[in-house]
Amino acid sequence: MKLFKYTVIALSLTLASCGKSFLEVEPIGQLGKEQLFSDLNGMRDALVGSYNLTSRFFQSQYGIYGDLRGDDVQRITNGTQNYMLTDYNYTFDEEDGTGGTLAIWSTGYEAINNINNIINSAETVRKSLNGRSDDFNSYMGQSHVLRGLLFFALANVYAQHYTYTADGSHPGIPIPTVTPLPSERVPRASMKDTYAQIIADLEQGITFLENSTAKTKIYASADASRALLSRIYLYMGRYEDVIKYSSLILNDGKYKLVNAEDYKNMFISDSQFSDFNSIKSEVIWQLNLNIRSSNFMSSFYSDRVAFLAYPSDNFLDLLATDDIRKSMFELQSSPERYMSLKNGKYSTTSDLNWPVNFKVIRSAELYLNRAEAYFHTQQYNLAIEDLKTIRARALGKNTADIIVEYSTPNELLE
Repeated sequence: MKLFKYTVIALSLTLASCGKSFLEVEPIGQLGKEQLFSDLNGMRDALVGSYNLTSRFFQSQYGIYGDLRGDDVQRITNGTQNYMLTDYNYTFDEEDGTGGTLAIWSTGYEAINNINNIINSAETVRKSLNGRSDDFNSYMGQSHVLRGLLFFALANVYAQHYTYTADGSHPGIPIPTVTPLPSERVPRASMKDTYAQIIADLEQGITFLENSTAKTKIYASADASRALLSRIYLYMGRYEDVIKYSSLILNDGKYKLVNAEDYKNMFISDSQFSDFNSIKSEVIWQLNLNIRSSNFMSSFYSDRVAFLAYPSDNFLDLLATDDIRKSMFELQSSPERYMSLKNGKYSTTSDLNWPVNFKVIRSAELYLNRAEAYFHTQQYNLAIEDLKTIRARALGKNTADIIVEYSTPNELLE
């Protein structure tokens, strides 16, 4: 996807003694908001920019933040690169531009503001469709799904989890659906209202995209929205809805798990850099960028020369020796550390063809979501079947060969 930019060009104006005042003249070369969003072409171009902003958001600080705040990752601290080091050390400096706290907030809402402009142009654009209602529905649907996804991501960082209070009345995040004025202070909504907006956006996305065929898996789709609802309802503890939305996707059969031999390729095959139809069946939605940056997940985890984080021993110990997921880590010799390949490339692939992508959601997650929902609704045998499906792929075996043993429900959950 090409980076879409609007450039404001400052030009010298020769003032004449007659005509309109220069204060009333639109600057030459500047595309005004009303002009940009006057037709479908402007809506389309702004959507391209929104995808770029969203992709950069997920593949930069946000994509790294959760790992650094947990115990699955060790941050290399003996070098000169201090990118997100404060997050790893649980310190905060409001003037520190290398940390994630400020960057996630600003880049997330930058993308949301762009998307709000698209959604709020609907009535104007609707007047000039000229038979292109399918395109209009597609652009609107994708915009709603993107906004719901971004609100959800920001809530994960800046608010307590949904069930922190019984009724979700604790503070959530600001949920502007209209781009606020520079001086406007948008208050936080409750977590209940935050999630209500997220769900409304995703459901609206399904409505617009229901009869639209996604061009490729790098675009939001009705299926992607349903899959995200599976995740969101799991966070809310609405387990019957988790089962419903997970099953809608899994029972369709379009998003089959890749086999063990194809697992690594799903992440780092360079064909997906340009041939989006080569994206593996398991992927429901992924975000692609053409250009890798030093502050992206790809460089942070998977640059063979300068990676900054590696999996902890505790994390690696969770994986059996023959688990295919261990193939996603490559041992480096000096010093001996495992580098993650999940955001990397094959050594024979040039940096220019590095497949920079973020897997928003895969069918593998839906099996796990549904298994947890089955557990919480005391459907233990069904939970085991979903777990066996995931474990069989990880070990390269048939599901019939997988045995799940437990003596208590809590042991099964663990």
